[in-house]
Amino acid sequence: MRIAAEFLQEQGFEPREDGFESTLRAQGSDWTSTTLEIGDEKRSRRGFWRGILTDDLPFPLPRALQHSIPPTLVVVAARHVASRVAELVVFPHISLRGDAEYAWAAGPRLRVALEGITAAAGAEGAMVSHEFLRGVPNDGAPFSQAVVRDVLGWR
Repeated sequence: MRIAAEFLQEQGFEPREDGFESTLRAQGSDWTSTTLEIGDEKRSRRGFWRGILTDDLPFPLPRALQHSIPPTLVVVAARHVASRVAELVVFPHISLRGDAEYAWAAGPRLRVALEGITAAAGAEGAMVSHEFLRGVPNDGAPFSQAVVRDVLGWR
């Protein structure tokens, strides 16, 4: 899990100090977890006039004026499944607070981090299988929408 968080941090995701791991431990969960976040709600909103004024310029805008990635929370969770077998889940949650048109703008950064995680695991001799999830059931897993909404207050 630590390695996964490091690869995400290299892509600009920042760890959250939300006590999520302690909450899971107090609930007796078999998962360990950490959360990271990227994006800026206010800067991700382009607005009508800003879009018209900036979309057709023949030169790139200074970085301070470019739109930002909308808020995105990534939950990294791991648990022991069987002897010498672990499950690692890296699941993003977009926020409704940012610009909906760019809601998945963190996707390329997330993909690069996942490729790094896979390569690092392979270098250690681990067998890795992938499963892409469009959603997860609200079964109490730390990356489920209900837990993210109710425990972390993510909207």
